[in-house]
Amino acid sequence: MRNHQTVPYDPTPATAQPRSTASPDRVFYDLVLAWRNLKAQPVQSGITLLVVALAIALFVAVVALNNGLRTGIVAASDPFGMLVVGPKGSAQELVLSTILLQGLPIGNMPYHVYQELQADDRVSLAVPLAMGDNVGGARIIGTTPDFFQLRPALNKPPTFQLAAGREFTGDFEAVLGSKAAAGLGLKLGDQFVPAHGVETGLETDTHNVAHTVVGILQPTHSPFDTAVLTSIESVWAVHKHEEGGNHVETAALTTAAAADEAGADQRQITAVLVRPTGFIETNQLWREFRLGSEAQAAFPGQELGQLFDLLNQGQRILTVAGYLAAAMATLTVLLAIYSATDRRRSMIAVMRSLGANRTSIFRMVMFEALLIAAIGALAGRLLGYAAAYGLAANLTEQSAIPIPITYEMGLEPWLWAVTLAVGLLAGLIPALMAYRVNIVENL
Repeated sequence: MRNHQTVPYDPTPATAQPRSTASPDRVFYDLVLAWRNLKAQPVQSGITLLVVALAIALFVAVVALNNGLRTGIVAASDPFGMLVVGPKGSAQELVLSTILLQGLPIGNMPYHVYQELQADDRVSLAVPLAMGDNVGGARIIGTTPDFFQLRPALNKPPTFQLAAGREFTGDFEAVLGSKAAAGLGLKLGDQFVPAHGVETGLETDTHNVAHTVVGILQPTHSPFDTAVLTSIESVWAVHKHEEGGNHVETAALTTAAAADEAGADQRQITAVLVRPTGFIETNQLWREFRLGSEAQAAFPGQELGQLFDLLNQGQRILTVAGYLAAAMATLTVLLAIYSATDRRRSMIAVMRSLGANRTSIFRMVMFEALLIAAIGALAGRLLGYAAAYGLAANLTEQSAIPIPITYEMGLEPWLWAVTLAVGLLAGLIPALMAYRVNIVENL
């Protein structure tokens, strides 16, 4: 007797080749179907895209603003990379009010502090600053011609160079920063009258001494673009002396030499920018002022580093908020795709009955989630950089500190990783639900 082996029935002709369920054409077709499904529900898809975009925009705006602010502060403080000597008080407030022109000066100190520094062999450059008045909100800063020798490094040109006119040499002459000249509408030969305080106050609270514009500086992209520079003798002449805390104006003065009437012990300055001859000399001067009682010395880099620490703390807090926003975006995409898939059970059953396999259905739903995440991420970049540019422009206008916003290339891999995670996590459950749709129950 011959043994017979049972062979299962195969309806596929012997000459036919098995068709791969993951062929490029099949994958592309699933992608097209996913795109059509999103277009078929524009409101739901649009809201979901917006949620993803806002989450990505938060990350982009925080990082771009933080890096731009850091870069702007470093660039603005570059010409003053030295010691800052000022009255006793907060070292950080001294640096901010002197170098970045932020906040009120912490006080004044005797002029002889500058004279002693200027005569010190350990000092290669000393520049006095005297603040207390403004014109139209632009701070008037009394100084000496040495101010125009400030530079980021000895091998680099001076930072503050003239675009027109000359440096101040006579009495009540002024050199304007580029933004101050444009904002005040002043040009060479024009005159202005100073007002009390470093910020705009009462229009009638002015000094009766006219100053003449003799020079305008080139843009330096620093807070000093908004400043008005004049001789320190002119500042003294405007404020001859104080009695009982009330300023006595010298309206009748016509020469800065009249400031001598106040006496050497009455002359005061706000701060001194000091460039020591070397590293050892820098530490010696800092230690001497620290032990003294008349003034203090501060390292701009150290104080600004503490400011950067505060900025980093703020960035970390906002980053946590960004993660929460990403989690909300993931849940929003999940709910949107899940509800859409649930409504399409009958359609999926029809597709299955017409030959679509489970893998193709699974892939289509995953593509929907990934498309929403990807398009939302691209829109989020546009929103994030637009918000960063707007906030940076507003902060620059208020603080005069330039905040450059640049494309954060290093952020891209991380952003796309977040985008991919959002799409995969949000699409997995709806895709599994579509994969398990029963044809008989849903037809």
